Order: sequence, then C-alpha cells, then structure tokens
Amino acid sequence: MPETAEVEKKTIKGAKEMRLFKKLTAIPYLLVIFALMMPFANVSCSEDVVVAEPTLYQVAAGLDLEQELKEPALGIMKKMESGNPTAMQKFRQTMPNFPKMEPLPFLYAIVAGAVLAGLFAWISPLGSIAMGMLTFVSMWFFLSKLGQVNSAMGIPLLHVDPGPGIHAASFMILIGTAMNLASIIRPIVDEIKARRAAKKK
Repeated sequence: MPETAEVEKKTIKGAKEMRLFKKLTAIPYLLVIFALMMPFANVSCSEDVVVAEPTLYQVAAGLDLEQELKEPALGIMKKMESGNPTAMQKFRQTMPNFPKMEPLPFLYAIVAGAVLAGLFAWISPLGSIAMGMLTFVSMWFFLSKLGQVNSAMGIPLLHVDPGPGIHAASFMILIGTAMNLASIIRPIVDEIKARRAAKKK
C-alpha cells in the first residue's frame, strides 16, 4: 500500500509539472509578437550601409519610402523620380502610390499564427507545432518577396537581408517547437518506464 500511494503521488506531481510546462510552452510563441517589433529586414547598399530597417508591422501598415529610406538610396530614388519619368511610370505599375507602398494587412496573419501556436500549446502540442512551422515558413517566404520588391524599385546595388526581428522570431518558434516535442515525448517515456517497472514486479 505505501508503494501504491507513493506511485500515485509521483503521478499527480508529474501531471502538475506537465500542465505547467505546457503553459510555459506558450511563452516563446507569444514573444514572437515582440520580436517582430525589431527590424524584420535590413536593406543595404553596396558599401554595406543600411538604408532601411522596416519592421513587419510597418510593412503591413504601408511604408512611405521617402521617410524610411536613408542616403544614399533616398537621393538615388529622388534623382530617378525627377530625371527619368518614363522609368518611374513603369515603376508605378508595381507601386501605384509611389513612394508609398500599399498596406499588406495579410501580414498580420503571421502574428496571428504565433498567437494561435501559443494557445494550441495548452491543448494540442501537435497543433502548436504545425501553427509555429506555418508562421516560420510564412516569415521567410515574405522576406524573399521583399527582395523581389527591392529589385522592382530599380535602384542598383541594393539588397535585402534578414533583420534581427526575423532571426529572433525564428529562434522563439524553434524553442517553442522543442518544448512541444518534449511535452509529447515525456509521457511516452514515462509510460515505457512504468511498464518496465511493472514487469520487474
């Protein structure tokens, strides 16, 4: 009887620890919201001078290139605007409200994905992993699209690199994924141990 009571105590303690661990698993995903407040991408020129550092939220709301671009890219853009109207007319086919980029509200889905991944961590680790990976892939896919927009601008020698925001967000998602995997694997390991202990008896 004392042995049975001890096993029950350990089982209850383990269940409480697992519930707490699942709650903590949500934290890395929710930190993605704050990570994306840092520069999502670094736009730099050939001298490795950073000329723009937009956050995901700024891009989603619509960037004003005249405010966001720094020299020398801003000067090149203004020269193109005043000295090459034909090229600018063609460019406005891609960006009608130049120098303002159109808002991209669908980017808020990336933030929503991180929130859902955090919520799913409490009820379904597999669902949380799936939402986290979708968020991860969406972020990097959009970064590649930013590179295409940069090419369409026609300003030579500019290139887009990942910013600290996307790196921090990716790191948080990977931590959350590892924690979710641990919450899936741990009960399986505990069950195997319990079966082995029962066989020994």
